[in-house]
Amino acid sequence: MWELNGNSGKELTDLIPHLPNLSKLDIRFCKNIKHLVVGVDLRHTTSAESEMDEDEIRAAEEEEDEGVLLFPAHLFDSLQELVICESQELVLVDPPTLVPGGGWLETFRSLQRLRIEGTPRFLSAFSFSHHIFPSSLRFLKLADVKGMETLEPLSNLFSLTRLELWYCGEDLKCHSLQFLLACGRLKELQVIGSHRFFAGWVPNPWREPVSSTLQELCTDDARGLLSAPICSFLSSSLTKLELGGIGSEGMKRFSKKQEAALQLLSSLQQLKFLCFHSLQQLPAGLHKLTSLDKLLLRFCPAVSSLPNDGLPDDLVELDVSRCCNAELKEQCRGLEETILYVKID
Repeated sequence: MWELNGNSGKELTDLIPHLPNLSKLDIRFCKNIKHLVVGVDLRHTTSAESEMDEDEIRAAEEEEDEGVLLFPAHLFDSLQELVICESQELVLVDPPTLVPGGGWLETFRSLQRLRIEGTPRFLSAFSFSHHIFPSSLRFLKLADVKGMETLEPLSNLFSLTRLELWYCGEDLKCHSLQFLLACGRLKELQVIGSHRFFAGWVPNPWREPVSSTLQELCTDDARGLLSAPICSFLSSSLTKLELGGIGSEGMKRFSKKQEAALQLLSSLQQLKFLCFHSLQQLPAGLHKLTSLDKLLLRFCPAVSSLPNDGLPDDLVELDVSRCCNAELKEQCRGLEETILYVKID
């Protein structure tokens, strides 16, 4: 359902009950839908209506005229994928207490994939005192969804394998991420636009060693990520790391502690540096990452050379094709006989 005009909330509310086996619902650019109520259809709850006084009935009718979309309860067992994009005013609201069975999206027992993008007010009515989403989720992407300060409302998502958080607030912290990584199935994580995300990391919350499930990580919080407690926790599982420089604007070099932390990622096979506009040199000690076989450098114009202490002996691919520094490219040309794939231009 894309770019619906008019009273599109009412139209969709009328339509969805006629789709008893609906498994995927994709709603985009429907600007007139402003409220989402889950598990309730006020016009099909006659027993509940009999208990309402005239003012409550009138208020419910007015709500329907103000862009309310009602998700009926049959979606709890049928819906497997939900996409809501570019609905700037849409808010997930509390269901009327007079109707049993209503709730937050947590009640969608079969939901496996959820994307909410460009909908900043979606969680503005949520109290964050309990979980938002169903534990059945395997994939979750939130982009430009404000309000969460930590990942505590996601701490029930133990079936989740991929989590993407794009521009969900500068204050978002990683609290509860460790429990998802240690007790769940999370393998892929992207966190962009929350430049202090890893500042919420709690060193060693367990008394005994616990291993991580995370295999792929993309973040622009390089400063926060590259610390010894975090990299030690991720060292046995992380194989792909993509570091973005937007959250480290003005950073000219990595500190000794950050270089030492990066060297702890002993399972790392692919490493990417993206958009470090001020970075003048790559971190030292990359040669100690003995599992590394692919190194990419993109849009890092100030980097003029490779690390003085060299690269891993088993490196298979070196890619500096999106960097404009002539000195760096000339140095990489000298490695074309020792590295199988060297991409320069």
